[in-house]
Amino acid sequence: MPSAAVPDVEAEALEITRPSPGVVVVRIVSEPLGVQRNGVRRALRAQLADFEAAPDIRCLVLTGHGRTFSVGSDIREFRRDPGWLLEAQRIEQGLCLALADSRLPVIAACNGLTLGGGLVLACACDIRLAALSARFGVPEVNVGTFASGSGTQVLPRLIGPGRAMTLLLTGEIVDAAAALRLGLVEEVVADDALLDRALEIATRIATLPAGAVAASKRCVNVGLREGIAAGLLLEAELSVEVGLSDDAAEGQQAFLEKRPPRFGPSAHGDANGRQRSDVMP
Repeated sequence: MPSAAVPDVEAEALEITRPSPGVVVVRIVSEPLGVQRNGVRRALRAQLADFEAAPDIRCLVLTGHGRTFSVGSDIREFRRDPGWLLEAQRIEQGLCLALADSRLPVIAACNGLTLGGGLVLACACDIRLAALSARFGVPEVNVGTFASGSGTQVLPRLIGPGRAMTLLLTGEIVDAAAALRLGLVEEVVADDALLDRALEIATRIATLPAGAVAASKRCVNVGLREGIAAGLLLEAELSVEVGLSDDAAEGQQAFLEKRPPRFGPSAHGDANGRQRSDVMP
């Protein structure tokens, strides 16, 4: 029996750096224009799994290179084949869900063109910053397709159905100032200050108790995805778990003693310091 083909993983499409304790920068360097072929998305998901397994990693910054964050899928890779199309959808949707479900906060530093699947990828992150020169849009309708791969779901949840429909149905590309008004991004900064600002936020997050950070992210995302009842139920469950943690005790004691808290290094410890695998999916 012939062996199954090994899925392509383009590890060389990502540059990984660790500029400060607890913070990892992932730079998409695939050519041209930061395209996300299936192999690039597989590589990014594999890296995310590795980061998840490292308790010293607390926050990720995702960015591009040159004048591009990412222009999404490579049109030259597309095949008029149902099996290939469904597999491509599975890979892209899986990556976006993995980012949303990760215990790690992910900051998208959109340094330039953020289009199609590139915008969908940014929307799957927790915080989005834009360089002044960045441009945003989902122009797939102009080439006879649409913003699948979770684009039709993440955009309306982020900016509202009417604004999302305008972008999806017209293929309009907007500048950074418009993206800020729409709610696509949280801040717009000068091009040469973008990474510094992203690292400032990431470094701040990395100093905070990882269990509380992970619980906050998970409750927000579960509530948005499954509804307020599910979000409140999870919030109640995690409030006990986090409230009994060593970090919570240390934070309260430090507040009473008027000193900086000394939080522990593990993202998964329970109140007794045991490693937990069920804090985040």
